[in-house]
Amino acid sequence: MQLAMAAQMRELDRQTIEEIGIPGMVLMENAGRGTVERMEQAFGPVAGKTVCVFAGPGNNGGDGLVIARTVHGLGGFPFVFFPLAPERLTGDAGQNFAVYQRLRLPYQVLDNQEKLFTLADTVLTLNRMHPIHSLVDALFGTGLEREISGGFLDTITCMNALRDRHRLPVVSVDMPSGLHSDTGAVLGGAVAADLTVTYGLAKPGHFHHGGAHVGRLACIDIGIPAKLVARMGLQGTLLDRELADLLRPRPATAHKGVNGHLLILAGSAGKTGAALLCGRGALRSGAGLVTFAVPGDLNPIFETAIAETMSVPLPASQGFLSIDDYQRIEALCTGKNGIVLGPGIGTEEATVQLVLRLYNAYPGPMVADADALAILAGHPDILRNPAGARIFTPHPGEMARLLDTSIEAIQADRLAAAQWLGGDGAVGRPPLITVLKGAGTVVAAAGGDWAINGSGNPGMATGGMGDVLAGIIGGLLVQGHDPWEAACLGAHLHGLAADRIAADRPYGYTATEVARHLPQVIGSLRPQSH
Repeated sequence: MQLAMAAQMRELDRQTIEEIGIPGMVLMENAGRGTVERMEQAFGPVAGKTVCVFAGPGNNGGDGLVIARTVHGLGGFPFVFFPLAPERLTGDAGQNFAVYQRLRLPYQVLDNQEKLFTLADTVLTLNRMHPIHSLVDALFGTGLEREISGGFLDTITCMNALRDRHRLPVVSVDMPSGLHSDTGAVLGGAVAADLTVTYGLAKPGHFHHGGAHVGRLACIDIGIPAKLVARMGLQGTLLDRELADLLRPRPATAHKGVNGHLLILAGSAGKTGAALLCGRGALRSGAGLVTFAVPGDLNPIFETAIAETMSVPLPASQGFLSIDDYQRIEALCTGKNGIVLGPGIGTEEATVQLVLRLYNAYPGPMVADADALAILAGHPDILRNPAGARIFTPHPGEMARLLDTSIEAIQADRLAAAQWLGGDGAVGRPPLITVLKGAGTVVAAAGGDWAINGSGNPGMATGGMGDVLAGIIGGLLVQGHDPWEAACLGAHLHGLAADRIAADRPYGYTATEVARHLPQVIGSLRPQSH
């Protein structure tokens, strides 16, 4: 699924109206009618029931007026609340208000504090007259940039209270009001919707932070021509089950040698678990062979922990990986299809020197995770010119260190944070890809392409999940997926495996269990072998 930024969506609307000649009133009519159709699919027929519409001062309010009129035509009882005088509406929204007036349908202007104070009582009175079907949030659309305050914030607070205390379903038009369309940031306050119906294309704000305010999302066609969308050159996508097309069938003659060999440099005293979880992720994602390069004194742990992997003890590395074993590690890299560097390695000086040298010199694809990211954050001068493809897998704290900012700043605009390498995706340079973990994991490539993951759940907020993810991505890399595919597939499969568990156990499951479920998830998506 393609995703559009707010400015791109406005431009598509403009081109549709001015270049193609489809009137804005037609687009608005399609939007309103399509929304009611989805409302009925979600919450049943509107006939005989009240629909309260909260109509804002712009085109979002115009959509709300079409919704109200459509409800009336279906035998329902619309009631529109205007935070500002509706006579101020202009353009298509103003014309729809004029139609609404001529139909003599009821509305109220929330133009003083008393009406705001009694708004909930007014809604509940309407509910006693005819049961309320839903509350429709048509206050603000995708263009909101400023903090919400005053009567608008009071209205949103009241809507949320009616939803929570009286279980009245809330439907948001295009974007829950108060939510930034591009970043998903809450601008002072935001509607908590049960259903969001968006128009033309979904927006990144629907998925950032796990879509906490969005509820179910429905995307409807309102008449924007597909050729305009194609011409726009959108770079954002949602990672969903369409990624199954990237999974390739394995030939009947496949053997471990053709399924890739991953080298994992991970673990230190007290942190061998991170390395082992990484190995499990790689094996369960389908890697043919996995080898650990480990501190010599820790090798007995690796020899007995995962029977299907190999381990190489590094004699000069005791308790942690050391630059003194570089030549041995360099030799181990020969014949490997990729490496994962970082889970649980610590930040001893000898380890720092090893990470920096490998980052610079290793010509194959590398997943840089955990402690490797902490080390690289202290040496930003080397980040943009490695010898091979690099996939960074930071959580928000690690991303904050890489950008020398706060976690709050990272979370306020996760897409911008993941795009920290900007346009450094020039032809001839190795791919640099960032996987910013969290609710709505963001994948971004230097050069412009970006994606938001649609799988995963809050039960994943437990230790070791990132280690498994690094292993999954590494495992996909060595199986022949290019770095972008490996990053996107890895993030999505990881979340799907957790979602499979969460269907029965919403939390309390472990990273090991997520790795264990990967083959079933891949099997449900992958084309059959031939």
